[in-house]
Amino acid sequence: MEDIDNNPSIYKILGNNIKKIRTKEHISQERLADLIGKSSHFISLLERGESGVAIDILIDICKALNTDTNSVFAGIIDNSNMYNNSYLNKSFERFSDVDKDMVSYLINYINTKK
Repeated sequence: MEDIDNNPSIYKILGNNIKKIRTKEHISQERLADLIGKSSHFISLLERGESGVAIDILIDICKALNTDTNSVFAGIIDNSNMYNNSYLNKSFERFSDVDKDMVSYLINYINTKK
């Protein structure tokens, strides 16, 4: 496994992904910093790839940006198989209880056919 500390491009990709998500959500660096209890200077360093980030802070960033880690790690970790699962999970969360029951029934039905 590659040592992250010796690969600064990982920090740049991570920071760029966070910046893209943040701007897409129309959240300023200052607002993100407030949401996670950090300084806007830290967010700036992170987005430029000049700083790493602890896991707990990364989780706080994902929550603040209403995103998942798959999006943040795009281009770092191969998420090709995870994208579909994430899409399905997010879609399922938006369903009404009746629709969730129907989808669950269909899944169970399909699984019994195998």
